[in-house]
Amino acid sequence: MKKWPWIILSVGVILLVFMMNHIIDKRQQPSNMISSVSLTTSTSPDKKNIVEVKKMYTQSTDYFDYEQKQKIDSVRMYYGQPGSMLNQYKEFKGIQPSRIHDVDVYWKDNQHVIIDIINTKQQQKNKVKKRFNYHLTEL
Repeated sequence: MKKWPWIILSVGVILLVFMMNHIIDKRQQPSNMISSVSLTTSTSPDKKNIVEVKKMYTQSTDYFDYEQKQKIDSVRMYYGQPGSMLNQYKEFKGIQPSRIHDVDVYWKDNQHVIIDIINTKQQQKNKVKKRFNYHLTEL
C-alpha cells in the first residue's frame, strides 16, 4: 500500500482548512479601522474657533498570530466651532508622525493659527521640526 497519496491528500486538506479560515476571518473584520489620540486642543482668543491636533492610527489584524497591530498613520488638525463636532480637518504633510514629541498651538489672531511640531532626539531636545500656518477661513 502506498502512503504518499494519503500524505499528500492530508496535507492538502489541512492547507485548505487554513486558507478557508483565513478568508472567512478577513471578511468578518475591517482591515483599517482608524483610531486617534488627541495631542492638544486650543481655542481662539475670541472663543469662536477651536483646533484639535490628533495622531491617527490604523489598526489591522495579523492573521498569523491573531494580534491587533496599530501603526501611526498621520497627524491631523481638526477645526471648527467650540461645542460642535470637529469633522473638518487638515492633514499635516512632510513629517514623521512616530517622531512627534509635542505640539504647540499659537493664535496670531482669531482666524490665523500657527502649529509647531516638536520632535525629540537624543542630541537635540525639543527642537521645532516643522511649523504650519493656517488661516481657518481659507481652509
